[in-house]
Amino acid sequence: MSDLFTRRVRTIALALAASITAACSDDNNPAGPQPAADTCANATGVISADITANCTLLSSKTYVLQGYRKVTNGATLTIQAGTKITGPTTGPSALFITRGAKIDAQGTAAAPIVFTSAQAVGSRRPGDWGGLIIIGNAPTNRVGPVNTEGPAPENYGQGTNATDNSGTLKYVRTEFAGYAEIVNEELNSFTFYAVGSGTTLDFLQSVAGLDDSFEWFGGTVDAKHLVSYESGDDHFDWTEGYRGRNQFLIAYQSRRLAPVPPGTLSSDPQGFEGDGCELGPPQKCAAEGYFSKPYSMPVFANFTAIGTGTLVSGYPSGGGIGIRVRRGTGGFFVNGIVARWPNKGFNLRDAATDSLRKIDSLVMKNVLFAQNTANFDPEGNATELGWPSKFVVTGSGIVQDGGTAGSHFVALPADTNNTSAASFDWTPSATSASRNGGLATFTGTLAARAGAAVTGTAYVGAADPNGPKWWQGWTTYVVR
Repeated sequence: MSDLFTRRVRTIALALAASITAACSDDNNPAGPQPAADTCANATGVISADITANCTLLSSKTYVLQGYRKVTNGATLTIQAGTKITGPTTGPSALFITRGAKIDAQGTAAAPIVFTSAQAVGSRRPGDWGGLIIIGNAPTNRVGPVNTEGPAPENYGQGTNATDNSGTLKYVRTEFAGYAEIVNEELNSFTFYAVGSGTTLDFLQSVAGLDDSFEWFGGTVDAKHLVSYESGDDHFDWTEGYRGRNQFLIAYQSRRLAPVPPGTLSSDPQGFEGDGCELGPPQKCAAEGYFSKPYSMPVFANFTAIGTGTLVSGYPSGGGIGIRVRRGTGGFFVNGIVARWPNKGFNLRDAATDSLRKIDSLVMKNVLFAQNTANFDPEGNATELGWPSKFVVTGSGIVQDGGTAGSHFVALPADTNNTSAASFDWTPSATSASRNGGLATFTGTLAARAGAAVTGTAYVGAADPNGPKWWQGWTTYVVR
């Protein structure tokens, strides 16, 4: 009897263990079982303390970030596909992945991970909550220990590991970010401080953020499939020696947003804005000033950047530029579309930046300009140095098209009220020069910088005329 009883107990125990393992497994992380209940939050889903040990946020809950919460101590925060995280109804909030910690947020097109406002649909505004901040250990061109912007600062200076890995973001959407405690301290939707190339960024969208949609402070992280919809400041912004490679990007602006005070909208919102570094006070560059190394030298390929055109009256006079480069940045802009910007398509600000153009480190190839008030800076201008004679040269592949922005796409909203998902199809229209105006083979310096991360295409813009509509299913176009 005792042997039979022992065998029955063992059988029941094994069956129970198998059941628990099955219940705890995570389809998005098949390498091993995940906890059946998260340890990141309290019973009602409020995350009110820093995360210091590995834990998982479950798709069956909605979580609330209470305050500036940080993943520390080398912990990994795993977020299941379809999980929703909000800020509080009132008060500060943001999620920091600190140096040495990781995030594993792998959504899907059918079940993206969403960071958003706690307000009801129709009452949401830019600045309702903070944003997502990742801090790595890759190099920047700042001197000494330096801190992140805004409240709850963290050091991101003196990084040494270009291949540092801060985790994975895939199919992640950030909405209504940019919380500010004081004027001019707004947070970005996605901020990458010294993030290394071992990190994976793919299929990310920013919606109605109060500050920049995507900003890189140094680092070497690459990205693909980025969407920025209605930004309070720049759609894509980099500085302090950023050297990552990015392909397939969409930026769309049709309006000025209504922020949550004390947050304010930018006085110079652009499509792309790049700096090598920024002089003080306080001093931000290394000893070489604008020539501090490593140079900012990103690659942006297959981008579609659409501005407001004349849709918005009273647009800031310092803004409305498709691509602005300044303060000693280099960069490579290839196979892109820049259209409907009310100021100009491209602007180069200073001699330090122009010097990088002269040594073949500021390169623009196969870019289509359409319906901008002006495509380039005035020829011969003493301070705005992005003259057409420097860039629109034989072999550049640059096209200055006389048609409208809308003529180049299957579907593009013509006004600020027509912004449902069905209103957008970034596929080149049948008559657009973008269908076959791309640089299919990279050579020379461009090939060396792009490496295997970015490849040439026969088309320009973010959408393959014969390929999948990669932005569909997981993006949204609602700004309240």
